[in-house]
Amino acid sequence: MSSLTSQNDKILLAFITALGRQDESLPSALQHQLHAIGQNLEARIVELPTIAANLPSLNQAYQTALADPQMDESDQGATLVSTNQDRSSQLRDRATKIFTDPDPVQAAQRNLPGKFGQVASNPFKRFFGRG
Repeated sequence: MSSLTSQNDKILLAFITALGRQDESLPSALQHQLHAIGQNLEARIVELPTIAANLPSLNQAYQTALADPQMDESDQGATLVSTNQDRSSQLRDRATKIFTDPDPVQAAQRNLPGKFGQVASNPFKRFFGRG
């Protein structure tokens, strides 16, 4: 399997982050689409922005995650080039598990991308109604 491009990594990470920020499960039709995408992630990753656009709360969280400058910094950080493929592979595997879960929102909430700062800030965002 080939690794995802850096743009695809960003799309995937933003989408998983947006899923994890949802308060309710996705509609059944979107869950079925995600399941199908999870079966062939590399070929169908380009469909994720369209899926996000179908649900206003998901789209808002997705656009916020895409625009987050920390997304690039924490994902790329001070890693060696040889580890980028491993990180991409881990992200792809995590996304496949989340998308093929019976409830992708709950799966994303359990498996939020490894951002230590985000873990600490999310309760405050929820408390103040900004997340």
